[in-house]
Order: sequence, then structure tokens, then C-alpha cells
Amino acid sequence: MFRRLYKTCFFAFFVVQGLFITAQNDPKKISEFDIHSYKPEPHDRIIFEVNHTGWLNMPHNLKETATSGGVNILLYFDYPLGNSHFSFAWGAGLSSHNIHGKINLVYQVDSLHQQTVFTSVEPRYTPYKINRIGFKVIEVPLEFRFRTRTPYQFKLMAGVKVGYVVQTFKKVFDADGKVKVFDIFGVNLLRYGVQLRMGWEQLHLSVFYALSEVFEKGKGSPGIIPFSIGLAYTPRISLGNGAH
Repeated sequence: MFRRLYKTCFFAFFVVQGLFITAQNDPKKISEFDIHSYKPEPHDRIIFEVNHTGWLNMPHNLKETATSGGVNILLYFDYPLGNSHFSFAWGAGLSSHNIHGKINLVYQVDSLHQQTVFTSVEPRYTPYKINRIGFKVIEVPLEFRFRTRTPYQFKLMAGVKVGYVVQTFKKVFDADGKVKVFDIFGVNLLRYGVQLRMGWEQLHLSVFYALSEVFEKGKGSPGIIPFSIGLAYTPRISLGNGAH
């Protein structure tokens, strides 16, 4: 389902860009309300990120492995602040956040009502080939941007992201076979935090630190914070009055 959703959104990005170009070539469609005219030289519309992902403050000194990773796809609209080096941007995106390692999610059950009441993060001692905890998140990012006016442009982008967790799962492949379980109990569906991207031209270092915890209060191990660090790529897409 979500693989199809990623493909659909990716296709939609380029359909929207095509509509912008069509409007640009038709003077009758240009007005002060056209998105294409809001910035003389729009840049950094689409951003692809490949990250190492992890959880901070896990109990029992647990750590994710180096193979933990995720992919983000973001579409932005960029508004310049006068003639300065600064602009404000907002957008929408899809992200995946996967945790690998010797991490076990143990459900505690209310024996009286036979209902799961708590998810505990514990060490996993039995051997495995795959042990993955995954999240899919729809996000709305807001950020301020700084760009130099030099031949090789330096960029600094800082802001926040607010997201909603639309899917959670745990996938295990061990001696007993393959098992994939969806809807992890107690997950905090609201995810928000601060983000930073910094680099030159189209390649940047990307960092995200959540201000929300993985689990809701009283429903899972407390204090666990998601984070990611990786590389971001922004294709050269210049649309609008200053396109070249």
C-alpha cells in the first residue's frame, strides 16, 4: 500500500511541475496568484534524503545497528524575504524510519481484560537474520533558508517538521520463519521535531531530532527519542519568471 503511495506522490510531484511550466508559457494563465510567479528563481523544490535512523535513550543500553535507515521525499514552496539572502519555505513529505538491532518489543497484557496495556523495549537474545521496527510518516515541514550569492552556493536550512505516523510494523526473520506484525501498541502517532540541512549546491548534510517520544505516555518505554542523520539531494529545478 505505502509503496504505491510513494510512487503516486513521486509521480504527482512531476505532474505539478509540468503544470507550472505550462502556465509559464501561457501569459493568459499568469496572475499574482500563480505559484510560478512567487519567486524570481525558485530552487530546492524537491528534496530527497537518505538517512541513518535511530532511537536515543533506549533502556538496557540498547543501540540500533549501522544498517538502520530511512528515505524521505519532500516537496517545498519557497517564499523570498525581500531581496535578502533569506526565504521561508513550507511543504509536505513522506518519510520512512527503520530501526535494526537486538531490540525486542514486549507486550504487557492486562490478565483481567486480556488487553495489551504497555510496550516494553527489551534486549533480544535469540539469533535472527532480520529484526526491524518500521514507521511510515506523513510530514509538514516549515523552515527558514539562507543562500549565498556565489558561484558555488552555500545553503543553510533550519526549521521544524510535524508529522503523523500512518504505519508501524515489526518484521522478524529467525529460526521460526518470517513474521511481520503491524500496528505496534502504544506508539505516539504525532511526531514533531527540529531539522537542519547544510551544504553546497545540490548536496547537503541533513539532521532531524524529534521533540516527541516514540511511545505515548504510560503506553510504552518512556524517554525514547527518534533521530536521523544523512544526506539530502535537491535536483536542479528552476521554474517561474527567472527560470533558465
